[in-house]
Amino acid sequence: MGLRSKKSVAVDDPLRRASRSVALRVGATTALVVLIAILGTAVLFDRQQLAEIRGRTETTARTADDVVDAPPGTWLVKRTESGQEATRSMPPDLAAAVAGIGPDVSGQTSVTAQGRSWPAWVDRRDDGSYVAVYDIRLHTGEEQRLLMSTAAAGVVGVLLAALTGLLAGRRAVRPLGEAMELQRQFVADASHELRTPLAVISTRAQMLRRHVALDVAAAEASGGDPAAARRLAEVDQLVHDTQAMADVVSDLLLSAQLEHVDEVADRVDLGSLASEVVTSLMPYAADHGVTLVDEAACGAEECVVDGVRPSLRRSVLALVDNAIAHSEKGTRVEVRSGVSDGQVRVDVVDHGDGVDVADVEGLTRRFSRGDSGSGGRRVGLGLALVTQIVRSHGGRLEVTETPGGGATFTLLIPEAAD
Repeated sequence: MGLRSKKSVAVDDPLRRASRSVALRVGATTALVVLIAILGTAVLFDRQQLAEIRGRTETTARTADDVVDAPPGTWLVKRTESGQEATRSMPPDLAAAVAGIGPDVSGQTSVTAQGRSWPAWVDRRDDGSYVAVYDIRLHTGEEQRLLMSTAAAGVVGVLLAALTGLLAGRRAVRPLGEAMELQRQFVADASHELRTPLAVISTRAQMLRRHVALDVAAAEASGGDPAAARRLAEVDQLVHDTQAMADVVSDLLLSAQLEHVDEVADRVDLGSLASEVVTSLMPYAADHGVTLVDEAACGAEECVVDGVRPSLRRSVLALVDNAIAHSEKGTRVEVRSGVSDGQVRVDVVDHGDGVDVADVEGLTRRFSRGDSGSGGRRVGLGLALVTQIVRSHGGRLEVTETPGGGATFTLLIPEAAD
């Protein structure tokens, strides 16, 4: 039994990515707003608490007449020339720090003890001074609880916002998905309906060529007829044009099918498949004056991938055909296969027009045309389909310049599991 292809419905991938993108943006925006709200809350809380602490310590220090009945959250220290007296619950090291306050200090101040700063207020009197010290731990505890509750609410808010964004994104891109499905269906239907009449036209064009070729042969036997030769050339162009049109329609149909059909994947020896393609295209390459060379480096069961054999063969065939079409007479096209870093690779190396690095991304788009050479590489749907096939197999297509001129197209597909 074959394995199910790793490819999901390809047309849904952009829509899913769009939904996730909306969700991420909404979540990120909400997270930023929540972060600003938390920081703003912390700043306002600090300012409000510090103002409240200042007022509480000032009032406590001004109204104190002993250190016994200090208000909750504060301590009192009475300082005279004979020494100082502090509230019993006051930490000794904090009382010692208060003793270090200079005799000329008055009003708002702070003392340092236990690794933190404690707000204080000094009220100077004739017989000495009273110092009110606030327990800053109360403020720290309240601030931590506030920040934790705000952060928890913010996390919940971010998650809800992300979920809302995901649902809203799916709803927003649903019309786009439906439009893409209608477009795909139209392309598939139109391509399917056009195949039969194009096949008929191609057949009639070939029959016409045979008749014209017979007339040319008869004319040459009777002394030659330049007009007959011109008619044969025009009919040859007609046959070529109808075949090109049929290829475009076939590519359109294949593209529409690749976007929606989950095919059954088997273990495919990509090295032997590349060799088969080379063998089948050698006569075609010879007609173009190009030497096609198979440089396979794969041993038995070394270049095996999980994939759909017809699709993989189509991709290799398209690359080799593209290389032959853009190679000059007398040059070589090498097809190399091997394994590197857990990936099976097939390199199609030509020494023709070359490829501009700036055009690499555009070459894999449908109906693109490069700028190099005379008119550049026109790849139509070919490389776009190759890219689509390779991505559906978990791989990628790389395009680089061949040293000395030309282009190298590389298929990279993960090795099949043992």
